[in-house]
Amino acid sequence: MKNFCLQKITLILILACITFKIHAQCNTDNLNFINTKEKDGNCSLLVRLQHVELATSLYMNNNNNFYDFDSLDIADGFDTLCINLDEPNGVTLFINNDAENLFQFYLDEGNYILDIDFKNKTASVTGSPLNDEFKEMMRVHDSLYKYYNIMHYMLYPYNKTDRDTARAWLQKYGPFCDSLSDIHTNKFYETHPKSFLTLEEIFNDLQYIFEDPSCDTILYDIKKLKAQFDKLDPSLKRYKMHAECIELFNKERVKPPEIAKPLWNGK
Repeated sequence: MKNFCLQKITLILILACITFKIHAQCNTDNLNFINTKEKDGNCSLLVRLQHVELATSLYMNNNNNFYDFDSLDIADGFDTLCINLDEPNGVTLFINNDAENLFQFYLDEGNYILDIDFKNKTASVTGSPLNDEFKEMMRVHDSLYKYYNIMHYMLYPYNKTDRDTARAWLQKYGPFCDSLSDIHTNKFYETHPKSFLTLEEIFNDLQYIFEDPSCDTILYDIKKLKAQFDKLDPSLKRYKMHAECIELFNKERVKPPEIAKPLWNGK
């Protein structure tokens, strides 16, 4: 997924996630996970669990953090997390270490519920407006990936699928799924100027531009991004990411070298 929301589930990332030890030490420097019995945070997450007797592991992570649910805390079928957040954080939830059925959602301010079913290896979030938006934005992507079994073939080293078969399948259906998904997600960004997801998409696109100046002319249009940024709802100014976008827009970019027009017949 270019950002957390789209095409960031690459094979390298998935395999890296799988290599985490089930009971690895939790890194909470940024997400600041807190036990609700000790202190309140601005994000209260009630976790309801079904078929706990089938649980072998439960953890969530992103690029910077890893959180492992304590087996004793979830043994009675529910748990409560209280988290201090500066802004929304996208995370991936792994149920019984099953990467094919990973669940992505956002930790955000407010009180909401995370339902987890260990038997079917499924999860859902209710009571979170941001996650409702995320679900709608990813609707086409998720349905296509499920229908064409994309994750299964991406993880071929772990499910003993033949490598050549997996590569052929991904080359045939991967671009098709992503192209249709892009149409839907781009429309979402255009029609949701109040959403944090739109701000995050602009920020990630800007980062790509400054990592590779050629992206400005090949994949992205910085003028179009600026016009889209200017249409964002003022309520998004409260996020640090909004100020970081302004800094990137004002930053002097390294321009790619100019290429002279080729000569034809010596002229």
